[in-house]
Amino acid sequence: MSLAAWQRASLPMLVLDVLAVAPRHGYGIAQALVSAGLQPIKGGQLYPLLVRLEDEGAITAGWEESESGPARKVYELTPAGRARREDLRAQWRAFVEAAEAVRSGE
Repeated sequence: MSLAAWQRASLPMLVLDVLAVAPRHGYGIAQALVSAGLQPIKGGQLYPLLVRLEDEGAITAGWEESESGPARKVYELTPAGRARREDLRAQWRAFVEAAEAVRSGE
């Protein structure tokens, strides 16, 4: 499996992780992922996920005026999003531990 495939599978968790640090607009989320060493993410992959997370109540969105361009939609984690993030992180840790046990022959 490629890094891009792992990234696609874990993208909801990664986006919630980025938003746990601070509210960001879509481009800021994508830039944070790239800065962490992940592959550039396409808008067609990111924005539908943001809509879904907003529909689920995991994030909220509001418009922020910009002095240098059009207003941007800024996304922020909600308490439900923090709980979802913790659940996804726990599932990820369990997966990594199980995969490591298989790899090491335990």
